[in-house]
Amino acid sequence: MEKFEIDMKWGSYFFIVNTLSSIFIVLIMYLINSYSLIYLSDILIPVFIIQLLYFVIKAVAENKKHDLSRGYRKFFVFIRLLVFYFMLVSFSNESTNIWCFSLLLPYRRKDISELVIEDNSNEDNGITLNEFIVILKRKFSRL
Repeated sequence: MEKFEIDMKWGSYFFIVNTLSSIFIVLIMYLINSYSLIYLSDILIPVFIIQLLYFVIKAVAENKKHDLSRGYRKFFVFIRLLVFYFMLVSFSNESTNIWCFSLLLPYRRKDISELVIEDNSNEDNGITLNEFIVILKRKFSRL
């Protein structure tokens, strides 16, 4: 096993356990008292730190078992695990936002007439090259 595979394995375990424990803590706090959710960050941050340290220790131990981690490289196990976790969190947040956003907006089918591109070649919305050159000459003559 390579060190990145080990870090991804423990990072995914960390993501799963952290997500489930966060949901469980929120549900327990909400069932006890809905106003206690104000103090949710006071509980979730220490739980996150404890879980992070636990899974970093597990990843370092497995890296050491396969002779992949020596000396100061243990710090990079921590960084890789944390980066992988935040990549998973950002991916799940994006997919959740898209899913919720699609439920809020009604779906409207387009008529075929909306899809047809109308080409009006008679209209000149832009300026020609000659008009552009005249405009540039006027601007530079004022200077």
